[in-house]
Amino acid sequence: MDEKTNSGKLFSKTSGKEIMKIPGFTDTRVENEVQYFGLINQGATCYLNAVLQSLFMTQEFRDAVESYDKAPEDCAEDLLRQLQKLFKQLSVNVATTKGITTSLGIGNVYEQQDAVEYYRKILKAVGKRVSEQVFEGKMNHITKCISCDDINKKTSSFISMLLPIEEENNEQHTVEKSLNAFFKRLQLHYREDWMYCDRCDQKTPTETWSEIDEYPTVLTLHLKRFAFDYNQMRYVKNSCAIYVPLSLDIKNQKFNLYAVINHNGGYCGGHYDALIKSDQNQKWYSFDDRTVTESETSLQGSRLPYMLMYRKAENQLKDKNPNGSNPAIHLRILLLGPPGTEKSSVGNLILGENYFPLSTIKESMGKTVGNVTVVDTPNLFTLTPMNWAKELKRCIMLSHPGPNAVLWVLPLSKYSNHQQGLFHNIVKRLGSETRKHTMIIITRGKDLENFEQPIDISRYNKVKKVVRACRNRYHVIDSSNHNQASELIEQLFKMIANNRGSYCTFKRTKKRRKTLRARHLTLH
Repeated sequence: MDEKTNSGKLFSKTSGKEIMKIPGFTDTRVENEVQYFGLINQGATCYLNAVLQSLFMTQEFRDAVESYDKAPEDCAEDLLRQLQKLFKQLSVNVATTKGITTSLGIGNVYEQQDAVEYYRKILKAVGKRVSEQVFEGKMNHITKCISCDDINKKTSSFISMLLPIEEENNEQHTVEKSLNAFFKRLQLHYREDWMYCDRCDQKTPTETWSEIDEYPTVLTLHLKRFAFDYNQMRYVKNSCAIYVPLSLDIKNQKFNLYAVINHNGGYCGGHYDALIKSDQNQKWYSFDDRTVTESETSLQGSRLPYMLMYRKAENQLKDKNPNGSNPAIHLRILLLGPPGTEKSSVGNLILGENYFPLSTIKESMGKTVGNVTVVDTPNLFTLTPMNWAKELKRCIMLSHPGPNAVLWVLPLSKYSNHQQGLFHNIVKRLGSETRKHTMIIITRGKDLENFEQPIDISRYNKVKKVVRACRNRYHVIDSSNHNQASELIEQLFKMIANNRGSYCTFKRTKKRRKTLRARHLTLH
């Protein structure tokens, strides 16, 4: 049974209030103010909680789960739906895993299971179209005949690597030693272990080793803590201290650590928790069932690490000029929002000139200045379905191959139920994946001077929900102050970097997929 139960949740500040600071009414996206929530322990389900939090905090996996409207053929559809439901709940509050345990067939929630086993089980159940994008790599298993040097290679997929631990309980081990042992070439000296060689037409002395053929986006390392002890005739745990590096270099490929699943206890029982790095503010957090707290990354000589998750390093956006832009990336912005929100003024602010008329426009307009393209839109909410589809097609054409930043513009002081409904309606039409490319732009920052600083966003429940739906990305501006453009553009490039340069493709109507290729893009 689980040895530890915790309660509570993490707030963005120690006061327990979620707030939004607006220094000078400019950059309101305070990256350190991030809020995460815990998972309820049903009895001894800490192993499942640690795994689910690690998957939830893996942005690529969360995007893949949220983007599917229909489960792939090789996927357990109920599990995928339960993950979508859980991730939605976990974004705003403490959540329960009852739907997940039922879908996975976990009958006894008071019996602790192995975290890695259920990590692999979940990834296998959601299907290759979800897991392959992020976690699956290719491994070559190579055998060499020592007699004639004939080499045989077999390739298989993998989602985790089981690393041996050679030290005893009272010694210190390193992940690098485990990797060296994993990739070490072994000579099979005993005749009963020799492999059959086709060229020699007999079993011969054999050398065998493994090497990675294709690296996954997320490299998962499973430390072999548990092994069968033939002296005691039972499984025992190796609790030796392990040095876990924050980055790894494997064959010139760099990986950065972002999640650790810890196990405290022995083979027959204990407690799991997770230590995970936020991709929003680069801080580490401890996820211990219901409790989420900011934590230090003290991984030198810890006896707790059991599963490690490393993300493949990508080329980061850099060499930005004083205006906050990046010559290597073309910023393609799509402006959306109800009438009367100063949407066109935001576009003019970004471009530095009054290119877009402040009056209502009849069709989408695009303007490119340097490496920044802005597409302004008419009142999409009054269009017929056919005209809506045509207008979105025009937006994609003007921002070809598609926008990599969507700005939803709203005024904080006059935000209504109707405007909130329009936001959720357009997200539904465009697809949930659009949210990862979206930032909320709050206009009329000058009007907020009479408010007590910092603004308590909890007073604006509708705005708070919209901001959370866009992963807490927001920016307050005063459209009359053109000095704020570089600050906003800087935030947009950070968002694009987090999305690894991807862009919006939007959701298409499946019934008309063939027609779309010949005619136009239809959204539902």
